[in-house]
Amino acid sequence: MLSAGTLCMERRSMKPALFNRQKANGEAFIFERTDWHYVLNTFCFGYRVGYKFGGSNTGVCNGNLLETGADACHTSVLVEKSAPMGLLISNGEFVAMDDENPMVVGAGNEGNTTFSNCAFWGHCNQKAIIDGRRTATFSDCIFMQWDHNREGRNAIRAIGGYVIIRGCNFMTDSPQIFIGEKVSRAVVTGNIVRGKVRIDDQSGNAVVKDNHGSE
Repeated sequence: MLSAGTLCMERRSMKPALFNRQKANGEAFIFERTDWHYVLNTFCFGYRVGYKFGGSNTGVCNGNLLETGADACHTSVLVEKSAPMGLLISNGEFVAMDDENPMVVGAGNEGNTTFSNCAFWGHCNQKAIIDGRRTATFSDCIFMQWDHNREGRNAIRAIGGYVIIRGCNFMTDSPQIFIGEKVSRAVVTGNIVRGKVRIDDQSGNAVVKDNHGSE
């Protein structure tokens, strides 16, 4: 378990066989029962999951992660479970290279997850898939290089829970946000996008306004 105020870089191997096994199976940082956890200046490269938040028979995680980085991970951040007071993730850099989905909130999550001043880039399918029973927030974040295969995928796909997306910069000319019918409430405001604003609200419970495109 990481100590409070952790400063570290997860080791990796560049030997092909070992690296491929690591990329297929490895999990760099795992958080389960931990309270008020402070994590500072961490980085990992080439794992199946970079930062995994799960649960044990003693509880789940809440905490503050500052200056985090996950490069070339299949899933940079996976939130399976967290505490209601949630996860505060700031100044993060999350990079995908092989058609991955960098950020996933699972259906069983009952905690809030907030990304502030983070950057998501690299060639991938989508930048975030959001589910669960609480709120996922993206504030002042940068998104680029999604929809790598030009299939019309959205950068953020919300299929459950609550979503707040505000003040973000969508730098790829592809659909930006999908809000599914099972999303309870959503607020999408004050974002700038490349190309036309393409925000698909299927929920009927979203406030979508003041988003500006280049076309």
